Amino acid sequence: MKSLDLVVSFVHGYENLEINIAEKLRPALWKLDGSSKKIINVPFLRNPEDFNEQSRLITGSLPLVNASSFKKLPRFGLTGLSSFGNNLFAGSWNGVYQFDKNSLKLQTIITNPLMCDMHGIHVDSKGIYTVLTGKDTVVLTAFDGTIIDHFQICPDLNIKKDPNLCDIDWRFISKQFRGSTGHWHFNYIQIIDNELWLTSRNANCFVVINEKRNAARLEIMNFSTPVMLHDGLKIGNLHYLTSIDGKIIIAGKYDQIDFQEFRNNPKSLDLNKFEMGMLTKVFRLNASSLGREPNWCRGIEVVDDLIFVTIDGRYDSDLSFGLLMIQNEKIIWEKRLRWDEVGDEDELRFVTGFDVLNLN
Repeated sequence: MKSLDLVVSFVHGYENLEINIAEKLRPALWKLDGSSKKIINVPFLRNPEDFNEQSRLITGSLPLVNASSFKKLPRFGLTGLSSFGNNLFAGSWNGVYQFDKNSLKLQTIITNPLMCDMHGIHVDSKGIYTVLTGKDTVVLTAFDGTIIDHFQICPDLNIKKDPNLCDIDWRFISKQFRGSTGHWHFNYIQIIDNELWLTSRNANCFVVINEKRNAARLEIMNFSTPVMLHDGLKIGNLHYLTSIDGKIIIAGKYDQIDFQEFRNNPKSLDLNKFEMGMLTKVFRLNASSLGREPNWCRGIEVVDDLIFVTIDGRYDSDLSFGLLMIQNEKIIWEKRLRWDEVGDEDELRFVTGFDVLNLN
């Protein structure tokens, strides 16, 4: 088995959405180092004056002249994680944080006007892939913060580029309503066979982008239960997904997986008589040894036969969240992070895990 060097990103928010805490370092990464808790604290630049005052932290562009302060501050913390070279990259509301992978020391915040409410991110030699979530727009950013490309996936799967998108500094626009934004609400990004695979919470499927052909298609999954997809990581022939209502889903093409394991039907069935997407197997956490219904589930990492996911921490619930290690549909352990271990609970409304990554 590969050695484990796990890092967990998490987000948090305050009851007072106008509270000004830009000058404070806030906890955002949890490094699992044996039985100890190592918490990484970083600054979060919110309004334009924060960016201008702490420009030494920034790689990329400072606020546009038309940028305005938030009416309501967005959540704090870090979201999607990606590793490339000797660096760990983590999304946030308005920038991608670059850390040294060994020390987890913050090196810089890469930012431009098309970074807003980032969820999953992917980093490779081409640059940093993020999504402007509320506009269903994929953004490719160079390591110096320059926007290389951006394109929107429309509801009809057409791909278009809005030349006026960069006229707005999206970094300083807060979420307008509770719930998912965008037609698709893309959450997770992965490059598979030179194509961009995005999980859509609203459509509960993958949207796959072939950049060379400027074309998009759907990869549908055959579900036997309602789901609310968040993450979608492919390992080998299988996709491992989280559903935020406390389910882990394993999906694969029927001709690439053990069909009997997924449907308890013999492989002799002539599946070509029917149209079908990927087959799925669902593991419900509330039916496991966890013994309860988790109120949130997102972020996934797979190491050999081990699955890691975060649970709990929704609005107005207990100010803590957990990390589960699962093997063969059995929970091996759960580790909890309580907010009173890392900060003052008095003004906090929620804290919840977002992504998990094994640095080895």
